[in-house]
Amino acid sequence: PADIITYCLNNKMMYVPPAESFDQAVTFARSAFEDDLTGIDKSRISFLLNVLVNGKQSSVGISSVAWSKIMSHLAQYEIIDVHVQPAPHGTVDCCGEG
Repeated sequence: PADIITYCLNNKMMYVPPAESFDQAVTFARSAFEDDLTGIDKSRISFLLNVLVNGKQSSVGISSVAWSKIMSHLAQYEIIDVHVQPAPHGTVDCCGEG
């Protein structure tokens, strides 16, 4: 298993250790991309892997229940995209942005 993977958010990349849980992954992402993720509710943060399916690039989300299994199969420096879901209409994040 990999001991370092790469998170990517807004065309910025950061090396992080593989998280043991989805919640830890969110913590690592917040630490790596503090400026982008401060104040964003954890329910809005998701993770995606880019894969080839029938010769075409596709993104696959990683669910919290599959997190540890996926981590055990990643290659060294594998890139995981960090995605922020839009805030539900009429809500704001804790910093008043939304």
